[in-house]
Amino acid sequence: MFPILLSVIVISFSGVMLPGPMFAVTLAKSYKSPWAGVWIALGHAVIEIPLILLIYFGFAQFFHNSIVRLVLSVAGSGMIIWLGVSMG
Repeated sequence: MFPILLSVIVISFSGVMLPGPMFAVTLAKSYKSPWAGVWIALGHAVIEIPLILLIYFGFAQFFHNSIVRLVLSVAGSGMIIWLGVSMG
């Protein structure tokens, strides 16, 4: 279990260190509220933690299904577009 936990930490850390949509939203919203970063991080955790648990408990093969990948791709793309539009 420790190697899996270590790999999750390393992968998560690499995602935190690279600027991306979450970083852009945090920067854009943080000047309005001192709690914006906390709320954005919690919102991100709501998605990440169940996904990590699903993969850990053997549901990784579920994500190899082409329909599941399509649905996740469309949902993720829609979210990024929504974030971009709402920032403007």
